[in-house]
Amino acid sequence: MTEWTTAVWGAVGSAFVVGLAVGVILVRFTSRNVQKQLQLESDLKAMKSKVEEQKHQLEQHFAHSATLLSTLAEDYKKLYTHLAQSSSQLLPEEQQTEFFKLSQNDAPDENQPRDYSEGSSGLLKH
Repeated sequence: MTEWTTAVWGAVGSAFVVGLAVGVILVRFTSRNVQKQLQLESDLKAMKSKVEEQKHQLEQHFAHSATLLSTLAEDYKKLYTHLAQSSSQLLPEEQQTEFFKLSQNDAPDENQPRDYSEGSSGLLKH
């Protein structure tokens, strides 16, 4: 084998230095990207947990609202019944208003308009 000259050793040394510089630059860029990716993943997990918490709070809110509305409807019904009974007991017949007169049955009036139809309206037919 022939001996390596100074020029060959210089070329090998400069290739090593260039390779080392390129390696350092690549490591810095990739580590920034990795750090950025880890930060984004952390932010994504935090946002997902925040959305889940808000969803849970929203479900609790609507469940509580439904309970309050149910209670309100029952209380209104009790108040109306109380006022109707008091009106019929305390006022003479000619001074009683139609609004507070109790009917014998609680069934809805058949002539009262409904907010639904019996069958298909045919509105969506082609």
